[in-house]
Amino acid sequence: MLSHNFRAIAKFVAFRLCLIVTLMVGPIACIRLGVVQESTLAALPVVAGLFVLIHTVLRLRFATRLFACKRVLRHYPLTYYSRVAKKEERGKIYGVVFALHVSIRGQHGAPLMRGVNAAGSTRWPAGFDEGGWVAGDLPYGGVVISPTTDAMLFVKPDDWGKLESRRRGLGPECAELSRLAGLDNGKWPEPRFS
Repeated sequence: MLSHNFRAIAKFVAFRLCLIVTLMVGPIACIRLGVVQESTLAALPVVAGLFVLIHTVLRLRFATRLFACKRVLRHYPLTYYSRVAKKEERGKIYGVVFALHVSIRGQHGAPLMRGVNAAGSTRWPAGFDEGGWVAGDLPYGGVVISPTTDAMLFVKPDDWGKLESRRRGLGPECAELSRLAGLDNGKWPEPRFS
C-alpha cells in the first residue's frame, strides 16, 4: 500500500516536471532556434512555468505525510472500521483537509478527525464506502487506508484537548506506542474545523 502511494507521488512529480520543462524551456528554445520572434509574449509561458514550479513545491509539503504514515504503519497493526464518513473538506493553500468520522457501524461518539491524503492528492480517495483499515489509536491519530484502492489518509483529532481523557484511559503502553509512531504531540499545520 505504501508503494501505491509513492507511485502516485512519483506520477504527480513527473507530470509536473514535464509541464514545467515544457513551459520554461520550450519558449526559450523556440526563440533561440528562430521559430518564434523574440518578444515578451513569447517568453510569457516561462512565467507560467515558474508559478507551476512554486505550486508543485508547495503541494509536495503534504507528500511528506507519506513518511509519517510509514512510521505509523511500522508500529501499529491494522484494524478494520466499517464506517469512514467524510463530513467536510476545505481547500487550504497547500492542499485539501478533510473532516471525517471513523467508527464501527452502530457505535456513537466517534471523534471528528482531520485528514490529508498521504499521496498529496486534493481529491477524496475512492473506496471508503465499505469502511477502511486504521493503523493507530484514534484519540492520538493514525492512518486510514481504503480497502479497495490502498489510498491513505493521515488523520489527527480535530480537537486534541477534547480527547485527553480518552488518551489517559488508553494507558501508558498506548502513550509510548503513539510516541514511537510520532502521534503523541497533536501538532497539525492546518487550522481546526471546529
